[in-house]
Amino acid sequence: MKTVAARLRKWSAAQATLHTIVMMCLQGRNEIIADDCEVHVVVTDDGRCTVTVSLVMKQEGPLLLLCQQIQKHIAEEIAFMTPFTVNAVHVVVKRLAI
Repeated sequence: MKTVAARLRKWSAAQATLHTIVMMCLQGRNEIIADDCEVHVVVTDDGRCTVTVSLVMKQEGPLLLLCQQIQKHIAEEIAFMTPFTVNAVHVVVKRLAI
């Protein structure tokens, strides 16, 4: 899984923690090709975060429903495991694998 960090900056502990949680949420999903995925996390000073996940997915089942399930799972896990408030979880399907 590729990772995208803030350019010219080291990750904060918060960003690294959130990135790990997102990766755990994506792990084991048969619909996702993990090697081509990218995760970007933005954390604000007031304890809010925005997550963007770019995925390569296999065309198995309804993609919109799968993306909604992934969004919900990521938001729930972040809320459960951290004190952060999730502003948004953006799921981008960058391509479909055949």
